[in-house]
Amino acid sequence: MTDNTHQAENEIHEGEIIPPSEIKGNPLSLSPYTKALIKGWEEGVPKPSISSTKISVSQTVSFLAFLYEKMRNAIDFKEEHLIRRASIERIIKRRMLLNENGRDISELLIKELLWARYYENNTIGEEKIGQIQAIIDKYFFIRNEIGAGRSSREQERIASFIIEVMSCEIEENLSPNPRREAFINFAYQLIRPHLAPFDDDVLTRDIQVYIAVERTFSHSDDSLIRYELLKLMLPEITQISWKTADKILPKLYDVYQDIEKNLYHPLSDKIRNYVKKQIPPYLILLDVFNQNPQTIESILADEEKLKNKVDQSCRKRYEETKDRLRRTGIRSFIYIILTKVVFAFILEIPYDLYVVKSISYMPIVINVIFPPALMAAILLTVSVPGDENTRKIFNLIKSIVSINPEDPQLSKNAFVAGKKIKTKSPLFTAMFSALYLFTYLLSFGSIIYILTQLKFNPVSQGIFIFFVTLVTFFAFKVISITQEYLVVDKEGPLTPILDLFFLPVMRVGQWLSGEVLTKFNFLIFIFDFIIEMPLKAIVEVVDEWVHFVRLKKEEIV
Repeated sequence: MTDNTHQAENEIHEGEIIPPSEIKGNPLSLSPYTKALIKGWEEGVPKPSISSTKISVSQTVSFLAFLYEKMRNAIDFKEEHLIRRASIERIIKRRMLLNENGRDISELLIKELLWARYYENNTIGEEKIGQIQAIIDKYFFIRNEIGAGRSSREQERIASFIIEVMSCEIEENLSPNPRREAFINFAYQLIRPHLAPFDDDVLTRDIQVYIAVERTFSHSDDSLIRYELLKLMLPEITQISWKTADKILPKLYDVYQDIEKNLYHPLSDKIRNYVKKQIPPYLILLDVFNQNPQTIESILADEEKLKNKVDQSCRKRYEETKDRLRRTGIRSFIYIILTKVVFAFILEIPYDLYVVKSISYMPIVINVIFPPALMAAILLTVSVPGDENTRKIFNLIKSIVSINPEDPQLSKNAFVAGKKIKTKSPLFTAMFSALYLFTYLLSFGSIIYILTQLKFNPVSQGIFIFFVTLVTFFAFKVISITQEYLVVDKEGPLTPILDLFFLPVMRVGQWLSGEVLTKFNFLIFIFDFIIEMPLKAIVEVVDEWVHFVRLKKEEIV
């Protein structure tokens, strides 16, 4: 590092904002990929039509639907930016119960999104009704065609795939974001050379890197990744209608199978972990692009201007991370409380009444209080990155905007994801495997022993372990939010000891979250079918009544 660099680092202190006119630094050479990204950024996003008539809904009934969505989303542990797409999928599935092929549901779908305030009232033009219905008709036609003649189980999988990608295209149509795709492609192009192909299979390497970038940079779920891969493998999918879909049907099923195979590739987790470590500077660079769309080229070309912008963005993101951590923690807290209370009434209290013949209040109180208290205690220990992290991010960004990913030198030190780790001896492998198994016995044995001493019955113990494992896993996911911008990895002296106890608990929580809650979440069932269906029917009737009264009033005037 040069003296100039040291001097520049000392010029920016926490809380200080340097006026752009006063910042002058060394020029940076921008790569062709960075220049292409800048050009695409300056073109901006498509502006909505101003002349078209806008769809309007009653704000009176909208509040009720908005309140319901807030409650519903509190029990569905999804990233905030994925909630709207998931709601579109949920609405379509509910409408399918009475309208299997989704005929003429687009207007009601848009109105439901407006009721729930996923979009502001009077912002969606009436022309979108036809566009969205065309998307729905296209995908239901494809579902019926490629599912015909297959087993019922395969038809269900195809239908699920189709509805997921349909909801993604609908959201993209209502709120296009070409800049998102441009930046993801930019990050993908620069990270890709740092991973070696698997057995000389370059295509699979490329797909896996793209999936990893989507998951770590954009926090995309599998539904959105399926859609993005579908567009990459079949670019014409968004341009056709159901009338012209015949030309893609012969290859669509094979593409569907390729997508599913790549989503669950055996090396996907290893690649994602590698890519995740490369992502922090890209997130900050994206902020610099978003905050300075018209002057981004001059900022990137000047080292001191870029340094100032990176410093501002990092400090802002660190503060936002604290807020996001709090919001996510609150949502997790609500989810745990709601689920725990239901468990108490359905399992714990009836077991005490009819089997034990008496209610033991201590286990019930501990089961209600301890899991959220554990979540709060874990979150209180979390801290956000600092100045050292910001300096490293800046140096990485300088490299990112200057480097050419086509440089053959990059592949010489490429990470080999498929490389097998050689163990020192079979004896060590057996010993470590036995030790890992022992950690499970130690963790859960200790918990069961303590609960037994506190007079917990088997059902109360099962509920306690169920929620403690889930809370530990959810807390781990929430903590990962603070590591999103972390380049400097800090590990406390007690971390290995805590990992020894909590790793088995987190593993079980991960399994319960993925294999049990996602498939048997009775709270979601209650909200989606027992509450939502009649509630949305009432909202629809009231909204139509308000519209009818408004028309009659206009006739008088």
